[in-house]
Amino acid sequence: MRSRDLKNIWLGFDALTFFNQVMDVLFKFLIFFVVLVLGTGLIKLFWEVWQVMALRELREAFGFTVTNLLTFFVILELFKSLVEYFREHRLKLTFIVDATLVFILREVMIGLYQHQSPPLQLAALAFLALVLGLLRTLAIIYSPMEPPMEPRLVAHLRQAPTNSVNPTRSASDAEPGCVGETLPVH
Repeated sequence: MRSRDLKNIWLGFDALTFFNQVMDVLFKFLIFFVVLVLGTGLIKLFWEVWQVMALRELREAFGFTVTNLLTFFVILELFKSLVEYFREHRLKLTFIVDATLVFILREVMIGLYQHQSPPLQLAALAFLALVLGLLRTLAIIYSPMEPPMEPRLVAHLRQAPTNSVNPTRSASDAEPGCVGETLPVH
């Protein structure tokens, strides 16, 4: 009799639902941990900047502040992509590219500020930032979640002819939803 009850429970058990519920609980704890780490990091950053400003000369203090603030922005972008993964349950290329771009720009700005980066390294990082910027733009334009912009634009232009092109057609003759309609911009 017990084996039959266990068998019925086992057959009625939905493993995917259980997995999703457990993952949601773990992700909620992880998001709380991320917020705690970000808050602690920000407080520590302010404390260290305050100490450096009081004890060192101004140039060293600004260098320390710029470096640590830019590092904080990189970590913030990574955590933002992590939270977005928890919300959407998929990893978006744009957030990964954003974090990488922030990291590259951090390196370029620190190198320029401290006058320690050779020109070839700066050129290589600038080229990498350009390529990643193009990749990010293409990822937005050709997103798998939405149809690409060009076919929607062409369809919109074919649907809604303007009165200046076809003066015999009035606004009341146009298809519903075409008058004054605008395309969404991403």
